[in-house]
Amino acid sequence: MTRRWWRDRPWDRRLWGVEWRSGEDRLLIGGGWGGQMTDRPAYPGEPTRPLLFTTRAVARRWCATEQAKYTGRTDACATWRFRPVRVRETVRVL
Repeated sequence: MTRRWWRDRPWDRRLWGVEWRSGEDRLLIGGGWGGQMTDRPAYPGEPTRPLLFTTRAVARRWCATEQAKYTGRTDACATWRFRPVRVRETVRVL
């Protein structure tokens, strides 16, 4: 039996994501947050993805910028909080 390198070496990376919180609700933010997370158009059939960063520093800056947009609001968005969280992205052939 021939071993295939793509089966033996899965895509496995430790990255940083962003957790959105509002009261008791929590979720991992997707790449479409805010409407334009990328300057490239999506290809047909592209799956939704979490918003990912390679370093904590970049994720923290993004969170601070996003948090500033909601500071001082008086509606339900005033309770929104953003924080970087460690995530693992794994893809392997089944």
